[in-house]
Amino acid sequence: MTIIKNKWLMFSLNMAIVTTLFIVLAPAYDLFHYINQLFYIAYFYIFVGIIMWVIRGGFFDGITYGFRRFTNRMSKQRDYLDDWEEKPLPSQAVHKTLPKFFLFHGTMLSISLLALLFLYYSA
Repeated sequence: MTIIKNKWLMFSLNMAIVTTLFIVLAPAYDLFHYINQLFYIAYFYIFVGIIMWVIRGGFFDGITYGFRRFTNRMSKQRDYLDDWEEKPLPSQAVHKTLPKFFLFHGTMLSISLLALLFLYYSA
């Protein structure tokens, strides 16, 4: 877990992953294909970070509570030991720092992406 706490080491690891994917998957070794690989990794981080941010905000808590209540009321074979009201909601399952981690790395990779796009189109 110490790699995740050091955000700059993790950023360097992400850039190494992008470079490795570029070397392995690129049909031609040019800046255009490197930018494409960086785009895939950066927006994976942003997508996961936004999904976690929405879940952490409690958007799905009401829906989950409603489905649990409906299932408990309509079930033919009730489990009286199952305490559906005490189960953790989705917003309680996502740790507070996890969306920040993904959004930070997605933002840093996107800034790198924009810098390389500026270099690509200015040349």
